[in-house]
Amino acid sequence: MNLIKRSYDFYETDHVYSKKSRTTFSTKYSSIPICFEHLPNEILLEIFDYLDAYDIYRGFSHLNIRFSNLLLRSSLPLKTRIRYESKSTIEYRCRHVIIPNVHRLLSLHLHTDSIIHNFFNYCNLDSSFTRLESIVLNGVPGMKLLMILSYLQSLSRLFSLTILLEEDCLYTLNDIYRLIFRLPVLKYNKLSLSEYDEINITIPIMINQTFSTIEHLIIDFTCNIDELTSLLYYTPRLRYLTCKRISQPEEMNQKELPLSLTNLVHCSFILELLTFDLFEVFLKKISTQLQFFRLQTSFDRDYLDEKRWRSLIKKHMPHLQTFHFEYYQMIEFADDDLPNHEAIKQFTSTFWTERQWYFEFKDYFDRHLYLIHPFKKTWFNSSEHEQIINENTFDTSLTIEGYASDTWDTFSFNNMKLSLQATGFTHLNIDCNGILINMFIELIRLLPNLTSLEVSSLPSTQLNFLSTEDNEMLLLVSITNRITKVRINRIDIVDDMNFLMNLCPRMKYLEVIHITNSNLENILGTISMNNITRIPYLNCLSLYTAKSKETIIDDIHHIIDFERLFHIENAFRDYEFQCIGQKIYLKWRL
Repeated sequence: MNLIKRSYDFYETDHVYSKKSRTTFSTKYSSIPICFEHLPNEILLEIFDYLDAYDIYRGFSHLNIRFSNLLLRSSLPLKTRIRYESKSTIEYRCRHVIIPNVHRLLSLHLHTDSIIHNFFNYCNLDSSFTRLESIVLNGVPGMKLLMILSYLQSLSRLFSLTILLEEDCLYTLNDIYRLIFRLPVLKYNKLSLSEYDEINITIPIMINQTFSTIEHLIIDFTCNIDELTSLLYYTPRLRYLTCKRISQPEEMNQKELPLSLTNLVHCSFILELLTFDLFEVFLKKISTQLQFFRLQTSFDRDYLDEKRWRSLIKKHMPHLQTFHFEYYQMIEFADDDLPNHEAIKQFTSTFWTERQWYFEFKDYFDRHLYLIHPFKKTWFNSSEHEQIINENTFDTSLTIEGYASDTWDTFSFNNMKLSLQATGFTHLNIDCNGILINMFIELIRLLPNLTSLEVSSLPSTQLNFLSTEDNEMLLLVSITNRITKVRINRIDIVDDMNFLMNLCPRMKYLEVIHITNSNLENILGTISMNNITRIPYLNCLSLYTAKSKETIIDDIHHIIDFERLFHIENAFRDYEFQCIGQKIYLKWRL
């Protein structure tokens, strides 16, 4: 049987219509066995609400008189999803399930062109479908969709319409949107189609034109900024807007359309080859009431102009609460591919931190990524085991990934130095695959404000073979760095722990992702021997485990008991365990 979620793909906004709360079992049913057929009607109807109408009728309509009457005489709303089924099954569904229950059908999902074709051979959507609120059409050809949309005009409760178009729709989009906008009570619309080099959506402005009732619009295809403006002209009630790909028009539209979107509070855009100058003009038209804004872009480096963003937000987005920004820059190893250290510095100013919008910079070898996002709970800014979330720490995060062992020579400290020092990065996430130990130490030296460090694994740590210069650098870094939280994918040998203790003597929290019996012994043994001398602040060890937590905890008990034979005073005083999710926290008193 196909399970159908209760929300039947309605969008998660104010327009989701409330449902009555679930019926709960009383205590008299919880302590004794009960047959399914003996459940009360209200419980059965709750169960049926998760099932496809076809499965309900096939499974229960002929079971006995009670079930037959329950299905025929109840007001249970029905939902149906038809996919990958034969023509005869579709005919049976239409004749024996849908048509006799047109007044009860709440949602209809049709997948593939052939299923849509066969369905409309046996069933027409008309005003008799008095409760139909949600329709999903996947793989419908453009010309057939025009016919279907003309039928949908008679549906008095059609609030949600989701469409995936086939490739022949290119020249019918104007007509498709014109008919969609005429649907009398539509609140949600998502239209998707395959990628095209060119599309043209221009709905002529007509005298006495009826505007759409749509409040949530998703445009899941590439359109240019003028085409988007043309669509928005007809949706003055719009509250939520998502446009997956917006491009630059080949020719500028000389006639500007007035936009009145006084209810628009939520926008999400992905831009393709669209200049900031043109996008800024558009954004000023729609942004006065925005509370949520998300943007992903590249191409034009003017998007990294922090002063323009600050001015735009202050003057034209006074109600903005949530800001997500992502700009990626492809690297071709030319001089102008260097990170924009001025942008990195400016995007961490008090204007952003006061709003709790935080900056991240990611170096992925072949591209740079600039991100701004609201505060989000992470392992390094929250203490899950202590249930503490510090939203006042202005974390700025640096990620370095994607370098193979033979490509670290392209990472130039001379080129990166200004960017690394442009702001006080407090968190570093680095994939150390193939990096030389002296290079890693130098990187930590250039980031003196780090308070947390995340590494996949440590660089080759043959401490006995470090040069005098590298040893002096390691000593300097250990004295000056502020790292108190460390997460590492795995610790394989004792030398790894020794290097970690030398590098981060102020470490208070250590988290290890992959753990085995042997490296667990190494970790606990090393901590036991050095907790007073070299790592005097460490008092919490976090372990991920796929094994039974009881097994790991028993292993830890045995290891600690063994360590106490040699380090009675130093070995995990008053230790205790806390299990949260897949983590085991071992905490002790210093």
